[in-house]
Amino acid sequence: MHIPPAFRRWGARLALAVLIAIAIGYVPGQVGRRDPRAAKLEAQIEELTSEAREVAMQNAGRRRDIEALRSDVGAIEDRARTDLGMVYPDEVVLRLAPEPSPESESEPAAP
Repeated sequence: MHIPPAFRRWGARLALAVLIAIAIGYVPGQVGRRDPRAAKLEAQIEELTSEAREVAMQNAGRRRDIEALRSDVGAIEDRARTDLGMVYPDEVVLRLAPEPSPESESEPAAP
């Protein structure tokens, strides 16, 4: 069966016009619509970014502490006193009992 060239051209043009019309109707709807998975992933990215900032700040503080412990004798002494409870041999350490809170004073003493 022979199809004249004019019909083939117009048929191709009509098919192309239909495809363009479908694309014009379909593409803007798809571009404007957001995938819920993308929103969830963006929220996770934001959460992880803030967590990474916090960890970076903690790391910077630890680096400062390490540098101070490597070079500053006063920092080493403070750390030894607070963390390890070390004192000089001629020092006297007084440990005071914590003051009782008002709530514990009102409670009757256990027999």
